[in-house]
Formats: sequence, structure tokens, C-alpha cells
Amino acid sequence: MRRVAVALAALALLAGCGSGDSSGTRITSDTLTIYTGLPLRGIHADEGRAVLRGEKLALHDAGGHVGNLEIGLIALDDTDASSGQWAPGVTAANARQAAQNPTTIAYIGDLDSGASAISIPITNEIGVLQVSPLSEYTGLTQPSDKGEPDKYYPSGKRTFARLVPIGGEEAQVLAGWMKSMGIDSVAMAYDGLQEGLGQGSELERALHAAGIEVTDLVRVDPHDGIDDVRGDAADLARANTQAVVYAGATPGAALTLMRAVHERDPGVRFFATDSVATPAFLSGLESAERQVYISSPVLPVAERPPGAQEAAQRYQQLYETPMPPVALYGYEAMRGVLDAIHRAGRHDNDRRAVIDAYLRTSVPGSVLGAYAIDANGDTSSNTFGGFRVENGRLRFERRLNAPTG
Repeated sequence: MRRVAVALAALALLAGCGSGDSSGTRITSDTLTIYTGLPLRGIHADEGRAVLRGEKLALHDAGGHVGNLEIGLIALDDTDASSGQWAPGVTAANARQAAQNPTTIAYIGDLDSGASAISIPITNEIGVLQVSPLSEYTGLTQPSDKGEPDKYYPSGKRTFARLVPIGGEEAQVLAGWMKSMGIDSVAMAYDGLQEGLGQGSELERALHAAGIEVTDLVRVDPHDGIDDVRGDAADLARANTQAVVYAGATPGAALTLMRAVHERDPGVRFFATDSVATPAFLSGLESAERQVYISSPVLPVAERPPGAQEAAQRYQQLYETPMPPVALYGYEAMRGVLDAIHRAGRHDNDRRAVIDAYLRTSVPGSVLGAYAIDANGDTSSNTFGGFRVENGRLRFERRLNAPTG
């Protein structure tokens, strides 16, 4: 496991002088540790590093302290060295490392919903706040027929929150966007993953609710070869539909499917979430890119409040590179955790008090805009971006808001 230690605090204190009290919630060290689990290798490495830099910038802005408490940050890579993808065993080991450190006050991560589903029960069992910048899978916080979300919270208490709206809201946004373009029928492919609406059911329900007929439904195995995916594409192309929507987070399968359908019918439009929008996917679309529409909760920095542009300037100065929009989620995750420690007052070194403070978050203004976190750990934010693909890159087209109430 690769570990990146961020020297913003005297982390030497972690090994010896800090320990929790007998209740398991209060930390007796003057140094508190925040862990973060991110993809720092592989296809999502750029995204993971940007989120980490955002976290570091927020900690830098706070001077590495909350009151008299020194704050240390330790970054852990949740990917497997051979695959470059997040790995269950590595993710679990990261969460256990954080859980076993008696000075741990919070865990920021993971980015992928499937990874968060692995880490949440581990951090929850010992009562450590976990904040994911990007995990949107609805079942992490909302009831389903799979024993969710209770199975993620063995302690019986909520300890997890996220900064992006739940997947069900993105499904509604995506369906509404299609309907606004006059699309009345779609063929749908899904890969069964927790990321990118990959379970399929939420998006299928949203399409029906929007009055859009699902003419064909195909499950794509994320491990299928090109020939198998092209066979799925042939099935979708025969569905005689106006559009194809891909629900999932397998860029290679999505790319193969979209290009194969495009070859058979160049007029078909394609929709997906940004879970597949890797550089390889975007550049590989070629002539099909003109037909591709991508939804994402990650808006361009220019579409965020003035505080985001100010943070972007400091990011540019610190790292000598423009701030990717996703870095704002790392920044806000860290800022929110630090604020919860501050709002815990004289209980600022008490894990449960910090959790309770975070789950009462109400922010009138932040780099992401105004939002609140409810008792389930969900954000009140409901804004998404609609993107097109141009010259192998995402181009922002419009804001998309999920229905309220």
C-alpha cells in the first residue's frame, strides 16, 4: 500500500502521545489526524490527486490548526498496483489503518461509491466521521431492498456524509434532460456497479416517470471483451430508438458500446454520467462525440460562487497549475470537517461531538455554494451540469436542477 504523509502537522506525535479515552470517542492528544482514501494511481489518478490538493489547500488556509489543536493529514491510495482501479482489500486496509489510529478524528473518502461501501462500516464501527467528496450511490444513506443503508452502519449510528446529491436525483436530472430534447424512447445499458447509476433501477424508474419508453434493456458485464460488448451494441441498435443511455462506471465498455451503435446508426444520441468520462473515453469517441451528452454534479469553477475563483487562484499559486473543478470537493470536504471540529467547541477532540456537528452543517456560502447536510448525511444541493464532448474534452452546456420536495 502506498502512503502519502502530508507534513502539515507534527505527525511524529501520532505514534506515541495520543490515545482515546475509555469511552472511545474523546482523543487526548493535542494533534488530531484526518485520513483520506483516494485513487492516486490508474485511470482516476488525476481526479484523486486534484481532490487531495484541494484538501491540502483547505488545511493550508486554516494554518494546519483548529483552535489549539494541530491537524495532520495522511493520504492513502485505494488502488491496486496492477489494475489501477480501487480495490476492496486495499480500501478496507486503509479504513482499518485510520480506525486503529487513536488520534483519528475523520476520514475523507472514498471517491467511488463501491469503495465507500467498503470503508464506511469500518470507520462507523469505531465512530469516526467519514465524508465522501463524490460518492453518490443512494443506498449508502437511503433505504433499499438490499438491507441498505443499515448494513453500512454496524454501530447503529450515522457517521457518513457526502457532498454530491444522491444518485436518484441525477437519474431524474438525466431523464428530464432527455425529455427536454423531445426524446420519448431510449435503449438502456447498465453494468451493475454502484457508481454512475450502474444498478440501473433508479434510472429506469426516472425514465418511466418522465414519460420516456425504455425500448430495450441490456446488462453489460464490466469484464466482457470487445466482441461481447459489440454484440450488446447490436442489440441496442436494433431497438429502433432515439437515444441510448449508459448507466455505469466502466469507461471501456461504454466507449465500445457507443462507437458500435454509432457505426450502425449515426443519428442516435448517447447519454451517460461522468463516471465514464475519463480522458481515454472522451478522446476515443472520435466522430461519435457529437452525439454524446454527459451529466455531472461537478460544475466548472467559473460556474461556482466567487469563493471558488478565489480558491482557484490560491491553488494556482500553490501548485502552479490550474485548479480542476473536482478539487473544490476536496477543499470543501476538508473545510467542512475543520468547521465541524470548531463548532464542537470544548468537545472539539470528541469524535461523536464532531460527527454530530457535521450532520448539522448549514453553509450559507462555500466554494460549492449554499448547502446543508441532513441527519442522514445527504446534501441539500441539487444542481448538476449538462456537458457535451468537443475535441475529446467535456464542454459545459447548461445547469440541470433536480426536482425539489
